Amino acid sequence: MSAVRLLGRYQGRSGEIEIVECSWDGTRIYFEEGVRQSQATPDGESVFTYVKLMDELLHRSANILVLGCGGGNLATRLAHRGKTLTIVDNNPISFVIAHKFFGLPDDLNCMVSDFRRFIYQDDTLYDAIAIDIGGPGFQFNDEFDVETCEAIRARLAPGGRIVMNVLVMNDIDPLPDRIAARLAGDSLKVWVVDEQGIEDRNAIIACIPERQLNARPALADAMRNNYNEQWSIRRGRLRNRDLAYGSRNG
Repeated sequence: MSAVRLLGRYQGRSGEIEIVECSWDGTRIYFEEGVRQSQATPDGESVFTYVKLMDELLHRSANILVLGCGGGNLATRLAHRGKTLTIVDNNPISFVIAHKFFGLPDDLNCMVSDFRRFIYQDDTLYDAIAIDIGGPGFQFNDEFDVETCEAIRARLAPGGRIVMNVLVMNDIDPLPDRIAARLAGDSLKVWVVDEQGIEDRNAIIACIPERQLNARPALADAMRNNYNEQWSIRRGRLRNRDLAYGSRNG
């Protein structure tokens, strides 16, 4: 018997998408151009620790903008907590897949748009902004330039926070610190949660108001709730003013 079963094949804006089901545990995998983007149970419970960490960092926020859908696993977790969500993705088939295969609730506000276009046109203020965008050929440094990050921060209500997933090549990759400094500006403090020593890994950026002095305990709680001995917490290595010494895009 085959170890996986093909459930669906679709053409997305960034390439072919395949949804397969694993025979050994029943989880479903969202492949885009052969790259695993999501893996979760049929009701949307992700196997990825980074999704659980993002959920923990966002659980005190009520009205959340989610940039990026994919399998919709983060949005599904937040919806189950009773959050008010606006989900933005430029690939309309992602919403279809998330509803059909990963349990994304039907009553959520799903917007088909490029995230930058949406950010510049939207005038709503959110308690939190969750960012989980990627895919084949996606360039984080280019997509999240200074102007875009400033526009994202402008959509935060007072006391709001930004939580973002980025892909990191190795321990000396400056990407998470550079994007974190752009997102934080002069008003937010930065924490980075990732797995030291792992190549091509997920890293979570948390930009939190300075007055929220419980930032590190909150992150430590998230670590304990999703134990993995390789995950660690550190402060951001760059500040917004440091970017002025380089180009406009850091």
